[in-house]
Amino acid sequence: MIDPHDEYRRIGAFYEDLQALLDWPDAVLFGVDEAVSGWSPAQHLYHIALANGRMLKAVETICAGHPAARPEGGPNEQGRAVLASGDMRSLRLQAPASVAPPATVSREELATTLARSRQKYAAVEALLPSVAAQTGRLPHPFMGPLNAVEWLRTIRIHSLHHLATIRAIAAAHA
Repeated sequence: MIDPHDEYRRIGAFYEDLQALLDWPDAVLFGVDEAVSGWSPAQHLYHIALANGRMLKAVETICAGHPAARPEGGPNEQGRAVLASGDMRSLRLQAPASVAPPATVSREELATTLARSRQKYAAVEALLPSVAAQTGRLPHPFMGPLNAVEWLRTIRIHSLHHLATIRAIAAAHA
């Protein structure tokens, strides 16, 4: 069983890690290592903040009882595998255009996008007592319909995946 409080706490730790990236030197933050990723750490950071903000919105929407949150369905095979393993490294997915980073991003844009995502994260804290009881589901573009707790786990797994990639890029620039 997924513990929403634990997932939430662990997501918070990722936000601290992401915030620290803003202090990285330009050569590392904006550098690309095609052998690791076609995106720079800055682009990964932008993507994490934007995508996680949208996934946190899904948690809010489910908890609000929005009519779009339907109890039918569940994660698809890929979604079940990711949720069970806590790992999405084996997936080779392209980010949906709505959460893809721009070709260039400034430190100011990064800071603004990260701050918005952190605000969404902070807003979800008040919902934690009711998250596990929610039966509504909203579709994830690759994993199928997820409930609020599964969305929280997906946020953590997604953050972990991209943070590992960011660290690999930084190691190549060291």
